[in-house]
Amino acid sequence: MSISSSSASGNARALLAHPGNKGVLLWGILLIIAIIATGVLALVTGSVPLTLHQVIEVLAGRADGMATVLVLELRLPRFVAGLLVGASLGLAGQLMQTVTRNPLASPGITGVVAGAAMAVVMAQVGWRVDVTWLPAIGVLGGAGAATLAFLLAARSGFSPLMLALAGMAVTALASALTTAFLLFSGAQAQHLYTWLAGGLQGRGWAHVGLILPWALGGLALALATARWLNLMHLEDSMARSLGGAVTLLRLGFVTLAVALTAASVAVAGPVGFIGLVAPHLVRLVAGGDQRQTLPLTTLTGALLVTLSDLLARTLVAPQELPLGLFTALIGGPLFIALIRSRMS
Repeated sequence: MSISSSSASGNARALLAHPGNKGVLLWGILLIIAIIATGVLALVTGSVPLTLHQVIEVLAGRADGMATVLVLELRLPRFVAGLLVGASLGLAGQLMQTVTRNPLASPGITGVVAGAAMAVVMAQVGWRVDVTWLPAIGVLGGAGAATLAFLLAARSGFSPLMLALAGMAVTALASALTTAFLLFSGAQAQHLYTWLAGGLQGRGWAHVGLILPWALGGLALALATARWLNLMHLEDSMARSLGGAVTLLRLGFVTLAVALTAASVAVAGPVGFIGLVAPHLVRLVAGGDQRQTLPLTTLTGALLVTLSDLLARTLVAPQELPLGLFTALIGGPLFIALIRSRMS
């Protein structure tokens, strides 16, 4: 065996070794504390402020009236929905960047976000379907767009480059169709543009139930297969020499990322930057081992979305700003700073 191949094999086995970084545990604890603090603020602040004592009484079942409605029917389900959306997008972003070996990859690289948006706009403009059907339509549209990208990339064995190019082509097509339908949306234009900006306004326990199995199941599956996801860092030939069925693994991980993204878009609309920025932030702390990065990326995505939604809901209360505006305002500068730090 040559020196280079021995070195590569040693690096691969080091990557698959069990982590022992106490700093990762510390960061996980800090993220959980930050999420809890954001949750408390989300429950007490708004157009009708509540005290912490009132919130505790409601959660303990010792209160009724307006406070109960505000906490249990409006603010808490909205916070939990944001938590799950952010976790799903962060996890999907980590999967896509690892599988494609592209640090600029986002959950929408397969066209799933553009496909979901296109399906919702077409359904509203062309058939004026009831809004209760929009989440299911979004999931179907996202899955259909991703399937088309898969078919286009299949002839190359789902190579990272071809998958990205196929996703770009599907995204361009879906975005063009979305724009065309928006031109004929008439009185629905404002509602559709608001949805396309992303948001959690009016989200309740039904939306939580929609995304909960995807978020929890996706995280459990990703953690269970994290050792195999580590192989995706390597060149295909090296991954195969270590026992990985590269094409099958890549297809499986991308499918999982698509499902997580489609469920998120169905609940919150197209929310940008979370799946792009969260993995970069975590890699500064945890490196590249997926057994460390997956939980931290999930928590980071959850924090970014819930914090952005808190700002969107309270900054100019009682008016609300689009969630996508704040994820871009928070994620954009963070991403630019990360790129500058890597360049330097």
